[in-house]
Amino acid sequence: MGELVHLNLETPIVFNDIKHMLNTWWKDQEQKPMVKPEKIRHVVTVAVNAGWSLDQCYEALSVTWSFSEAAFEVTLRKLKSEAEINYGDVGNRILYLAKGRDNEIDRT
Repeated sequence: MGELVHLNLETPIVFNDIKHMLNTWWKDQEQKPMVKPEKIRHVVTVAVNAGWSLDQCYEALSVTWSFSEAAFEVTLRKLKSEAEINYGDVGNRILYLAKGRDNEIDRT
């Protein structure tokens, strides 16, 4: 038999709240945005209150550098439509349910 190869897989980040997500995102930035952090927190809070998930907001923050409500919404919708094209409705639902199951396991 061959040698056993260990894969170094990254554990997905599970965000507890908006503050945790924003702090994680901010630390990952090599070049910090020129806009005030309060403005970024505001657009993310508005998006979460409108029904977007923290994971979707994190991904959108990594794509856009425009932190107006309208521009952030456009980025969120663009990423959602790209995901639907890549995985389809059923695939996205499976990924959503699997992530929710993983989050429940982490909490116990």
